Amino acid sequence: MKKRISVYLDMDGTIADLYGQENWLEMLIAEKDGAFINCKPLTTEKVLFELFPAEKYEIKILSMTPKNATKTYCEKVIAEKNNWLDKYFPNITNRHYLPYGNNKNLKNSKNAILVDDNATIRNNFKGIALNPAEIF
Repeated sequence: MKKRISVYLDMDGTIADLYGQENWLEMLIAEKDGAFINCKPLTTEKVLFELFPAEKYEIKILSMTPKNATKTYCEKVIAEKNNWLDKYFPNITNRHYLPYGNNKNLKNSKNAILVDDNATIRNNFKGIALNPAEIF
């Protein structure tokens, strides 16, 4: 079987409407629960699998934890993000979480696709980088 192309999906602002929530930034700064679990989805799993069929692509999550957060809060955020993904994107089980500010270039990124709302992250990616606003 031919190796599938990795498609890395950002969460916040890409598939999850974190920035559309009231007081999202204050919640993160205060390390309050609920900022991620209550996000509305910005697309659906059906749309993703139509854009990136499983025969050719492997969809993976590549998200970051909040800036300057404690280790304990980062662990809570990852649990919240996983719960949110289990609800809205249950068939995407390959999930990676990086500390805030990390470069999203992973091993073999030059042969991968990144879907991310952040222009700086897209511009620094070594593979194909797509703006979700242009594809969803």
